[in-house]
Amino acid sequence: MIVLVGASASGKTELAKILYRTYGYKKCVTTTTRPERTGEQDGVDYHFLTEDVFKSLMAKNAFYEVTEYSNRYYGIQKKDVVENGVVIVDPNGANALVDQADDVYVVFVEASEELRTRRMQSRGDLTEQIEKRILGDRNVFQLKNFHRIDLHIYNEQVDLNELALWVHEHYQKRHRK
Repeated sequence: MIVLVGASASGKTELAKILYRTYGYKKCVTTTTRPERTGEQDGVDYHFLTEDVFKSLMAKNAFYEVTEYSNRYYGIQKKDVVENGVVIVDPNGANALVDQADDVYVVFVEASEELRTRRMQSRGDLTEQIEKRILGDRNVFQLKNFHRIDLHIYNEQVDLNELALWVHEHYQKRHRK
């Protein structure tokens, strides 16, 4: 399983879409209590749950990991981790998967704050929300917060299709060993 980790608007979601479409990986849908954004679908982009339902699943030990980000819960349900899957998580999620799941390949996707800010603005995020994410991400997405990183990529001036090929090739080399 490929685990993509990166700050807000680092390109991890678009990278994952290319991995699904071009290389046949399967999406591991994560779960959240945040509201759906325009164009998102329940069960496709996330499992969108109420906080009460989310907490009841937590009590049943249904998650590998749960994190709180921007006053919303996010988690990786054990039922949603699949072979040849790709999942997008934060460093805590990556660490939980490294510690608890089999065949985990952690890819850290990094992009400058300037580029990430422009991407969030172009998707219509509010200025206050963007500033809060940028500041919060500075602490969360530091190398010291990871148990392991298998591949560290910079998504700045490289085509996402090239990055996806690179991730795929590196994962396949490791997977064959």
